[in-house]
Amino acid sequence: MNFTEKQISLFRTLSIIAGIFTMIIAFTMIMSLIQLKSSDPLSSPALVAVYEQFDRDPDNTVNAEYVRSLDLIARKAYFTARWQLEAGSYLLVIGAALFVLFRWLTYSNEPLIRTKLSPRPVLSENQNRNRRYLIISASAVVVLAVISSFILRPLMPDPGRTKSESVAAVSPKGGIPQPDEINFPFFRGAGSRGIAGGEGYPVNWNGNSGENIRWKIPVPKHGKSSPVIWRDKIFLTGSEGSDLEIYCIDKNTGNILWTGSGSDFPGASEEIPESDQEAGMAVPTPAVAEGVVCAIFGNGNLLAFDHDGKQLWATNLGVPEHMYGYSSSLLIWSDILIVQYDSDTRLAVMGFDLKTGKIKWETPRRGRAVNSSPVLASFDGIPQIIINGSPDVTAFEASTGKELWTIPGVKNDVAVSPGINKDYVYISANYEKLIAIKAGKNPVVAWEDNTYTPDVSSPAATDEFLFIADGTGGIACYDAAGSKILWENYFSEPFYASPVVADGKVYYLDRKGTMHIVKAAGSYELISQPELGEDADCTPAFSEKRIYIRGINNLYCISND
Repeated sequence: MNFTEKQISLFRTLSIIAGIFTMIIAFTMIMSLIQLKSSDPLSSPALVAVYEQFDRDPDNTVNAEYVRSLDLIARKAYFTARWQLEAGSYLLVIGAALFVLFRWLTYSNEPLIRTKLSPRPVLSENQNRNRRYLIISASAVVVLAVISSFILRPLMPDPGRTKSESVAAVSPKGGIPQPDEINFPFFRGAGSRGIAGGEGYPVNWNGNSGENIRWKIPVPKHGKSSPVIWRDKIFLTGSEGSDLEIYCIDKNTGNILWTGSGSDFPGASEEIPESDQEAGMAVPTPAVAEGVVCAIFGNGNLLAFDHDGKQLWATNLGVPEHMYGYSSSLLIWSDILIVQYDSDTRLAVMGFDLKTGKIKWETPRRGRAVNSSPVLASFDGIPQIIINGSPDVTAFEASTGKELWTIPGVKNDVAVSPGINKDYVYISANYEKLIAIKAGKNPVVAWEDNTYTPDVSSPAATDEFLFIADGTGGIACYDAAGSKILWENYFSEPFYASPVVADGKVYYLDRKGTMHIVKAAGSYELISQPELGEDADCTPAFSEKRIYIRGINNLYCISND
């Protein structure tokens, strides 16, 4: 194609503009990166000072709200800077492409113009050489700038890897874990409360068609433990006979990073307890913290691994004798692993040193063996472990195991873990009753109701509402402070998985794999009912706008992106 001299002159001008634009963007990106790395909002002295103050007084609710507000501001500043760098890299590519295009159009057509018009003076050898050097240098700078944009982007501080643990979750040493958008460390999330942090979680997907299924992998061995998450890793367990395993899975790709044995250590039990064979021995959900993940199995094997798969310690607590099988999930408070041990011959709550496996304390419990799991709470300014036992509900000091208070609860077969908010503990047992306990040094029963009595699924409580699901397909929302049922609905399939409150919604997963997503409010509003396409009994995990669901055979990552 032939161009006029005026057009070629325009190309020349545009190439200069594109070159200057590219250089400005490259310079701005480099300076922004230097500034971000030298003054990372997530590691600012002001934020660190606030967290140190919170460490000294973790149960101060005013401090907690201030920390969360400041953390939100820091996150917004960080992600704004990160977005600018991300956008800059694409602008750099566009600018470089335009520079190369207009340079090519200019120099490939100039000889034609010179032929048509009066020839220009012949350039000297030095002038030709200088022009070549100029073109080569400019092109090299552009290429290097483009390459550097994609090299520099991974060097940006990663909120999931470089920030302190207290930024990842407002859960400083000695405090109660608070929900955050990245980590989902225990059964039902932080504190085992059924509350997830973050926002933007999917409300539509289809496991059969693949809609919004980012990845799907088969889990090597059967299990009913729920997935837990720390930063970019998922952990869950499986069993086949006496062969016990824990899996570490890349959260972003679904690749299994390593498999740890739950039965290969001195003193390990290979006994298969006489219990519900459908459940197997991988029912308890692991617990994960910075640098360590712990798992327990139905034969009493208890182990800890680092996040690279190295076994840190292992022990056997004795094979639990339980007609339904051992199923109590683990918790971590500070540097203590919390184990609720239930056997027909022995009931206890134990605290193990997280790093060494040495027992720090053990407190006997009264009553009969149950299948509930412990939760973490803070009442009267004391971090405590709450256990829904039979026949009592009991609180233990997290640091020492000392019994703090107890109150009569339910007496039937107990599998429901407590729901908690800042004032109440909620417990239930099948065919008995739902009880709200005003917690503290002198606990009292605030209210009771027998309309809905969950048998396996555990309640999730906010300060305003109590959300429950039962084994007949019923779901309901109670006024958290009173026994009034604000709304209720019935579905055809029962619920084993526990509801999770996330981003203003309640996620109810039934046994057929259908998720019933309801607005977390005092009036009923069904948002959607996406289907997994596979039976599911495990409670889903939530992290960074994605939902992770373990079906009977597969693990799914559900994402809008």
